[in-house]
Amino acid sequence: MVAHDQSILIVHPDPMVRAGLVAALAPRQIIAVSTRDDAARTLAERVPDVVLADAMEARRFIRDLDRLAPRAMRVFLCPKSQSDAMRELVDVASEGHEFHTVDPTLPVDEMSRNLSALMRQRSSRRIPTVGLEASFQVDGLQLQAQCLNVGNEGFLLKLPVDAPIERLPPGTRLFDLRVERSGKMVLRAVGGFVRHIGLERSQGDAFFRVGVQMERPGASIGYVELATLDDRVRVLAVLRRAVRQGLLQCTLVQGVRRREELAASLIEGEDAARPVLRCEGPQHWSVTAGDVVEVVFDLSGKSYRGFAAVLRTEPSGFLLSLPRSLSVYHRRSSTRFRAGEDQPFAVSFVSPLTQERIIHPVMDLHSVGLSFVYDAAREVLPAGLVIDDFMLVMPDGTQARCSAEVRDNAALLDHTAGGMARPFRCGVRLLNVQPEAREAVINAFIQARCPQVRDGGAEPFRNVWDLAKTVHMFHPDYPFEEGPHMQVLEDAHRKLGEAGEGLMRTFVYCDGPKLLGHISGVRTHSRTWMIQHLMVLPTVRRGESISRDLSSLCVDYAEAQEDLNYLRIFWRIQNKWPDRIFGWIARSMASEGLTELRNLNYTRLSFTQPLRTRKGLPPVRPATPEDLRWLEAHIRGRGEVVRLLADDLLASEAQLQTLSARYAKDGLRRGRSIFVVDGEQGPLALALADEATPGLSWPEMTTGFSFVVPDPAHPRAAEAREALAARCVEHYREQGKRSALALVQDDEVEGLVALGFRWHCRVAQWTVHRRVARTWHMLMAAVFERLQNRAARKPEDGDRNA
Repeated sequence: MVAHDQSILIVHPDPMVRAGLVAALAPRQIIAVSTRDDAARTLAERVPDVVLADAMEARRFIRDLDRLAPRAMRVFLCPKSQSDAMRELVDVASEGHEFHTVDPTLPVDEMSRNLSALMRQRSSRRIPTVGLEASFQVDGLQLQAQCLNVGNEGFLLKLPVDAPIERLPPGTRLFDLRVERSGKMVLRAVGGFVRHIGLERSQGDAFFRVGVQMERPGASIGYVELATLDDRVRVLAVLRRAVRQGLLQCTLVQGVRRREELAASLIEGEDAARPVLRCEGPQHWSVTAGDVVEVVFDLSGKSYRGFAAVLRTEPSGFLLSLPRSLSVYHRRSSTRFRAGEDQPFAVSFVSPLTQERIIHPVMDLHSVGLSFVYDAAREVLPAGLVIDDFMLVMPDGTQARCSAEVRDNAALLDHTAGGMARPFRCGVRLLNVQPEAREAVINAFIQARCPQVRDGGAEPFRNVWDLAKTVHMFHPDYPFEEGPHMQVLEDAHRKLGEAGEGLMRTFVYCDGPKLLGHISGVRTHSRTWMIQHLMVLPTVRRGESISRDLSSLCVDYAEAQEDLNYLRIFWRIQNKWPDRIFGWIARSMASEGLTELRNLNYTRLSFTQPLRTRKGLPPVRPATPEDLRWLEAHIRGRGEVVRLLADDLLASEAQLQTLSARYAKDGLRRGRSIFVVDGEQGPLALALADEATPGLSWPEMTTGFSFVVPDPAHPRAAEAREALAARCVEHYREQGKRSALALVQDDEVEGLVALGFRWHCRVAQWTVHRRVARTWHMLMAAVFERLQNRAARKPEDGDRNA
């Protein structure tokens, strides 16, 4: 069914092309303009659902769309004969930008069908329903939802804002789907998966709309098909990223079906319309011109599969055509690595089915999962099998007891070791992993990923601080000059380095004894990990790759902590480079319930300056349990689920009781005090005053206060904020701090400045759920690759100019 209410913006200089597109896409709501400037003015007034534009200025136009219409579908018109434009589109797509392409030279009826297929949001009609209730299981939790509509392939469900939406990111597999009316079964499916999720606000009601696709017959637990890429530009861009990062897995469709990992390169040449893949020769099978090869690779937590024809053979390998399409599957949300011969891991357990002891070496692993090879001719390990007594054998021979669940198994035709009759690969998820076991896996993972990176917790603090001086990473409370603050920072660095697992982790990139880079991550809330203090020596030519490696390792470490759900970063909006890069990534990944981008003002009062308050301010009192329940309900009602969970604003955790006890074990402090000004019918305003050991975050982002004002237009709101600010300043003085920091909204800055606070900058706070962290990895890798390529071209450009 075509959605006639879709709004489309057409941008093309040729009036004949514009007229043809309007006719092909009627009867939708269409606006056609001729230039980027006209498009920018139109976008400033109204954001369309789809933007259809000429490909000649794609890169510049994408910048406008990232700023003005980040969620609009993007379609570029690019004739295959324009090789330069095609090559430019591939470059843009390989940097992580999502868009579609259409060839405008096709016959009118064919182009109309292609455009209509892109505009269509689903492949079958959806029928609105009344009185239907759906139920399903996810991660062992039973959930109920109202069914809004149903189609041939799935449902649209309505979930309340207090539902555990963090368990339902796109790609999540659902089990035991049931649809009932008045208690009578209407439909039952074995499973399905989440296609999309979004927040809906209408008539004062807020809820989540969750699109669910029913599982296709024969789908496996390990591979959930998400989409099919049949756009040549997107296919080429994905392959370009894949061959840069590693090997391709190839196998013959007919004949010897033995999958091998082959080194490959993408040969694009001058003709961008006919690129080819050059692969090394396989060891266990041979190819001839005309054979069909299946190509498989993993990228950003997804698996891609496509088919290509052998064009010709060469002495060292063969050439493959570009796959016409790639099937995309949800694979896993974390990166695994192969255990080397110098770091052998193994598993040992008693089968719950046969009571037989099973011992196998590990193929690849991460702290949340691993895989091993077993002989399906004599061992049975079905998906879903729970193993309570699962032993992970470390490289040093020690054993760590945990539990495991079999998530996937499949034939492994390229494995010949051990003389197995039917070698199968078994993928398991590890549960209840002991800290020492997780630490051993993480250390092995770091060494496998980047041998030049080591744990920075044992690094002398003065070495780290010298690097901060070199990169001019200034923080108001900690100047570079010698003073008492240096001892404070050294003590915090030592305690955090000795702290228990999962509180903080520092990585340093070294060239021998010389420090080239540094990054740290800290648990700011019970389930939130903040990445901070990324520094790279400015004179290093490999700065982009060092930044990429350090950032990736910090995220990988956070993912290894099973109790962490969110990752967070801050950056100064005035700093153009991070704001352009991180801002683009945040807008590209925007997803209700999974990501959140907030802009805050960094304001600070040094206690050497007086606080200018007026008399007659309303009284301030500490929050009560009833206030904490009100706060949770208020945040839920606004639909700010990410903030509610990532900032520990649930009533049971609003004062950070659990996190505070965890930090206290290592002699560190982390907590929150909440103050209230009463109104006529409930709190008029609240202040959330975070507390932490000085030096936990150099800009002290963990020790600021912020306001919650249910009605900012209330005539007493300003004086309530002033009273709360004065109470927070007094609170931080009592703790012996050097200053008071406030992270506030734009309309709250003026009142703080009048009190004597100094406005320093605006900062962006971006929070992302761990289940979509792989997408962040992919986009960050694309950015740093582009920077490396640009740096590599500079000498050539200089020679050419000379």
